Amino acid sequence: TADTPMELTGPARGHDLLKTAADPSGTTSLGTWNNCGNGRTPWGTYLACEENFNGYFSSSDETYKPSAELSRYGVKTKDWGYAWATADERFDISKHPHEPNRAGYIVEIDPFDPTSTPKKRTAMGRFKHENAELVIASNGQAVVYMGDDERGEFLYRFVSNGTYAPGASTEGLLDDGTLYVAKFNDDQTGEWLALTPETTGMEMAEMLIFARKAGSAVGATTMDRPE
Repeated sequence: TADTPMELTGPARGHDLLKTAADPSGTTSLGTWNNCGNGRTPWGTYLACEENFNGYFSSSDETYKPSAELSRYGVKTKDWGYAWATADERFDISKHPHEPNRAGYIVEIDPFDPTSTPKKRTAMGRFKHENAELVIASNGQAVVYMGDDERGEFLYRFVSNGTYAPGASTEGLLDDGTLYVAKFNDDQTGEWLALTPETTGMEMAEMLIFARKAGSAVGATTMDRPE
């Protein structure tokens, strides 16, 4: 539910942009909502895709001006009519401006273990995730293809550094790797551009939390809603 305790994992875990009054460590988030196309892994877990998370945040201070980063993700002083901030203060951006940074991830859920804690995998970037199509490459690396379902946004893929072997531990496999964004050329060719601190000019955690900004920085091709 929107109140289920979840763990923030990967490179952005514990970063200042993920810290709130309720979670000063920046490692534990409450809930997932507005999940879209989603995906699955060959090891039996479910990849929930947080999509239009922005529509649930609002501001009790009508004069509050959201940051450029919040605005890029569609977070405004008014929500989409859900009024969640009136029941739970963490959805009030004027009081808790970092809370939206804790939504918009791929969430790995183990449906076969009801005692497990869902994991928000920050290594795969934060945006309006439509899907997570995971395939195992010939060399054993896990590759996840993802679309950011918003007009003018991008296509992404994540390539793990580690490899998958049936029956072996997959702990951390989706926490360690490289996020790429797609660039298309007029001659129908394309390439995957690596998002790194060197290519984007952003530190790793900030680059993943603001993946849209990072994609713009490397010149990714804007799309007509990758749904």
